[in-house]
Amino acid sequence: MHKPATLICLIGLSACHKAASDQPAPPPPPIKATTAAITEHSVTRTIPITGTLTAELRTELTANASGRVLQTLVERGQRVENGTVLVQVDVRSSTASLAQAQAEVASARTKLAAARAECERYDALVARGAITRQEHDKQTADCNQQLSALNVSKARASSAAIAVGDGTVRAPFAGVVTERLVSAGDYVQPTSKVVTLVVTNPLRLKMTVPERRIGEVKEGALVTFSPVALPDKVFSGTVKYLSGEVREQTRDVIVEAVVPNADGALLPGMFVSASLHAGTRVMPVVPRSAVFAVGDDRGLYVVKDHRLEQRVVLLGAEAGDDVAIEAGATTGELVVITPKPSMFNGAQVE
Repeated sequence: MHKPATLICLIGLSACHKAASDQPAPPPPPIKATTAAITEHSVTRTIPITGTLTAELRTELTANASGRVLQTLVERGQRVENGTVLVQVDVRSSTASLAQAQAEVASARTKLAAARAECERYDALVARGAITRQEHDKQTADCNQQLSALNVSKARASSAAIAVGDGTVRAPFAGVVTERLVSAGDYVQPTSKVVTLVVTNPLRLKMTVPERRIGEVKEGALVTFSPVALPDKVFSGTVKYLSGEVREQTRDVIVEAVVPNADGALLPGMFVSASLHAGTRVMPVVPRSAVFAVGDDRGLYVVKDHRLEQRVVLLGAEAGDDVAIEAGATTGELVVITPKPSMFNGAQVE
């Protein structure tokens, strides 16, 4: 008689426990958040961009002569002045050719002098009627032939002199040797590359600007940048050259800035992260403390209807303790200026 009653009690207790477990969990209490309204300020608009430093001048000097290299007078990294001898090529065969050509010039001059003297005598004879016009013309032709022979000899001598001079490779401008491509004993041809020379002050910063933003880039605009190799240093330059066309494949425009480099801290070929200044504009700004990382993006919390709304934003230029918002939030909205790890999207705010 007692068992049914006990069973009924157990069933009742189970039902009561189940009813209690079906009750929804109480919502988390509202969180406290320090907020501020997004304001507007006039800030410098910047275009985040990457670029590569290149030399103002760069040339690969060739031997311009055939022969063995006698001396290499520079090393990689060496600074040289305009006219400095870089490489000396053995041009003894060209020197011999020059001597022969100069002797031919001297011989041609002697022959021309004798021919002209004879021509003057024939001029006098034909005037007196002592010789025929045909004999006179023949002698005149000989004079002209000797003059042509002298001119040919001079041209050969000039060419030989150039070949001798080409054996000495000189710097066409002051710069830095970045490559020395030959050593003493190497045999070179006129087209053989021997030295690479660059100008490192100033440098050029070559950048690519997206097509949609080319209207914001003007000659004379400021560019600030940090090389990957020197992330803690900030350098600057001025936009000077803008390409006249949009590249079809990449839909961008090449822009070059001139960068002072008197101390040589920057090197051609360095990759940089830059900010191209594109004028000023009134934009929404928030305290930098309000911004946090959202993966590879940046975000902030906006308070809307007493709840947190996480926004992914596009940042603009920094201005003191504030940072401009290019997109993702608007003026007047309330943002949390000190977000905490415990905050989450949709959380209720006091």
